[in-house]
Amino acid sequence: MKFHKKPIHYGWFVCVGCALMLFCTSGITVNAFTVYQPYIMSQNNLTNAQSSAILTVRSLFIFLAMLLAGVYYGHISLRRGLGIAGLLNGLGFVCFGLSKSFAAYCASAAVVGIAYGLGNMIPVSILLEHWFRQKRTLAVSLCYAVTGFATLGIPTVLTNLIESRGLAFTFFVNAAGLMLLGLVTFLLVRDYPKDKGLSPYGAEAALLQERKTGSKNMNAMDWCLMLLAMLLTGAVTNPGYSHLTVLMRGQGVDPLAAATGITITGVFLIVGKLLYGGLSEVLPARKSNWLFAGLMALGFGLCALSGGNHLPLFIGLALYGISLSVTTVGLTAWAGDLSTGDTYDTVIRRFNVGYAAGGMLFSTLPGILADRANGSYVPAYLMFAAFALILVGLVQIVYRRMDRRC
Repeated sequence: MKFHKKPIHYGWFVCVGCALMLFCTSGITVNAFTVYQPYIMSQNNLTNAQSSAILTVRSLFIFLAMLLAGVYYGHISLRRGLGIAGLLNGLGFVCFGLSKSFAAYCASAAVVGIAYGLGNMIPVSILLEHWFRQKRTLAVSLCYAVTGFATLGIPTVLTNLIESRGLAFTFFVNAAGLMLLGLVTFLLVRDYPKDKGLSPYGAEAALLQERKTGSKNMNAMDWCLMLLAMLLTGAVTNPGYSHLTVLMRGQGVDPLAAATGITITGVFLIVGKLLYGGLSEVLPARKSNWLFAGLMALGFGLCALSGGNHLPLFIGLALYGISLSVTTVGLTAWAGDLSTGDTYDTVIRRFNVGYAAGGMLFSTLPGILADRANGSYVPAYLMFAAFALILVGLVQIVYRRMDRRC
């Protein structure tokens, strides 16, 4: 008897392409970039506030690009749009390598901000919605988990490259890698299953299991609460992550130990996102929100109060890495729960714009607080711990409000 192996659905290859794009835009441009910050500051005599301002410029252009993403992808295919975003990302790192002043670093940050805004979760979420009727949360989790590999060993490699070959050389090597991966993404991605003569993954089973939608559209008050939650989500995820290295260096942690700490965060970031995706069918977002928010708050607290002691610091970084799934993959899960099929694209786009706005609005605050606390980032990280609990509390309120209306 012959057994015919069922071919892998092409949706999973699209998932790989999306994962590579997120690895570049989110993993390298945001997560791994924290390694560069102390060197940019020391080699250019920048203050903590100026270092944070570079991230603010990046966040501003992320926000603007996300705001215009609907128009952008209304005039260009998702595949081509992602390809252009990948090229821009690489060019941004070339600009970083050529930068010699605060203004030049800000201009470079603007370029990579545009790349991130056009090549991150908005197009990826829409692509995965096109390709998956089942296991969509798992596909999103796998994409986001790959971003963790940007902090798995890469910070140590970047640190060694900077120490041995210089800051500019490292930026150029980074740029080449980003452009190559952007090309691979372009070759893999297709906008719709029909482009490959296919139906979405799980389409037949989804028709049989389609659930009642009811009244799942958010009203004005729900949107206000979710907007505030998205602002805080952007704060704990973007500046919360981007300032980890300067927090550790300010506590007396040496560069290689700090890079190891970022790697630990990356390892547990992967674990957390895979766990979130794997449990999504039995532990939906509304039931897991408080669990992950509590881990995040505890992680921030340990990082802030470790005093440079490696054990509590690394435990805190591990908890933070696990918990990041609720502020990344969680957005798509919340959008799916709080929308209908017809409104999903609008809801996920607005969530991501609010998320980007939070990253922008709060990006300079850690540096400002540090300048007023003799260079210490501890107050900022205690603030982030509170933000983690507040944002999930707001999301849970919206869930309950919508339950009462259904």
